[in-house]
Amino acid sequence: MSSKANYNSGLLLAISAFSLFSFIPVYLQLLQPLASDIVLFHRILWTSIILIIVMLAFGKLKSNLLPLLKPKEWPGLIVGSLLIGLQWGVFIWAPLHGQTLDLSLGYFLLPLVMVLAGKLFYAERLRIKQWIALGFASIGVSIAYLQSSGLSLVVIIIILGYPLYLMLRRHQRLPTFSAFLIENILLLPIAVVGILLNGGLNGEPLPHPFAYEMNWLLLFVGSAVLGSIPMLCYMAANSRLPLGLLGLISYLEPTLIFIFAFLFMNESLTPEQYMTYMLIALGLAITLWDGIDQWKIQRRYLKDFKKKSKPAS
Repeated sequence: MSSKANYNSGLLLAISAFSLFSFIPVYLQLLQPLASDIVLFHRILWTSIILIIVMLAFGKLKSNLLPLLKPKEWPGLIVGSLLIGLQWGVFIWAPLHGQTLDLSLGYFLLPLVMVLAGKLFYAERLRIKQWIALGFASIGVSIAYLQSSGLSLVVIIIILGYPLYLMLRRHQRLPTFSAFLIENILLLPIAVVGILLNGGLNGEPLPHPFAYEMNWLLLFVGSAVLGSIPMLCYMAANSRLPLGLLGLISYLEPTLIFIFAFLFMNESLTPEQYMTYMLIALGLAITLWDGIDQWKIQRRYLKDFKKKSKPAS
């Protein structure tokens, strides 16, 4: 695949990932009154089952598990599994405990940290509009920090954990499906034990992980599917786009989470918080403006390239 095709597919994958991610907090409301850790464990369990079935159907299971046969890959696989498991846990815990807006703020701040990581570790450069967008967003986040006398643990876990995870995955360069499958399998024993110990609707032990009524099992499968598709898109986009650009596109996710928190989850902002979100929204609008400009430039470049490539008659 050419670099241009990689770039375009990366954009589509990133937009798909962040759009689907944003709907998960709304879906999770269907899983109450289960504890957030049990919801996480079922997501891991059912994601593992679905992935194994799909891989077996396509004859790809053995090849996708090959990294497990290389001892030098194990430290990165274990650390990556723990990092992404922590992120999944926060993403589930926050909406079930009335902290969806904190979740949104964490993902608004995440692009700034990713851009910083891109500059520090990958020598990536930003265009002028991107700098302006980051400037507005930085001011907004700074206001939020001063107003709250600090950042919540939800925000801190998001802004530190995800960049570390993405940089680790770039360093290991594992295939997307392989990394995602192995991460779930490594977390699976913890998930199964957790479900058996207190996975009941009232926190009671269960005889086996599937001791639920059919409607609950279907909801668990739905959460696994809804979590797996955007995660795979995200990991694939991470291998195709600059880290800074991926971070800027990720503004789509907290924007939608923010909207859904208002529309479906009865959460609201204090008057002091409006300025923060207005500045971040302005940064997002400038980012989108820059993205449209770049898309037009690429189209013109592609048209000129095709004209030059045509053989003379």
